[in-house]
Amino acid sequence: MLSIKNLNVRFKVNKNYIYAVNGIDLNINKRETVSIIGESGSGKSVTAYSLSGLLPQPPGEITQGEIIFENTNLLKLNNKSLNKIRGNDISIIFQNIDEVLNPNIKIGYQIAEPLLIHENISKKDALKKALDMLKKVDMPNPNETIDFYPDQLSGGMKQRVMIAIALINNPQLLIADEPTTALDVTVQAEILELLKNLKEEYSM
Repeated sequence: MLSIKNLNVRFKVNKNYIYAVNGIDLNINKRETVSIIGESGSGKSVTAYSLSGLLPQPPGEITQGEIIFENTNLLKLNNKSLNKIRGNDISIIFQNIDEVLNPNIKIGYQIAEPLLIHENISKKDALKKALDMLKKVDMPNPNETIDFYPDQLSGGMKQRVMIAIALINNPQLLIADEPTTALDVTVQAEILELLKNLKEEYSM
């Protein structure tokens, strides 16, 4: 499903270059889970952002390589074509939830937004699907929390919202960029078990 070939990414800092990713090769098959493990600063997030088309360029620069998703080289696509895939066929759970969730918009709409972007669907029907997804991710009291703002939620609940946003369009590939970093150990285990179960259910 996904093949990364000789990916090289660098960042320009002042007049110097920092090489964040050097020659990564990676294959992911359908229904397979692949974990990338490394110390902080080793290029895990840079790899994730590169294959989802979210690497800021500049200062980042992909100098070499291919990212083939379903026989299409994502690095050859323009932004319009990438937007059709990103958030639809490929979704990402970000590391810093509070930088992703808009504090001024109710979580129900934030979950429904990818549906409104990628599908011909009414706001009412999108919010109904958002509620269904909140139930899928085991959100406590989903009928009430769908109308909450992010600052009314705990860290674990925010992470469930982030997962709901990532899964609302039933993606083929889900990228989880350290999705439990800010959570305590008990909640970490719950989130990882939830992701495992949803992966099986959605054949991701």
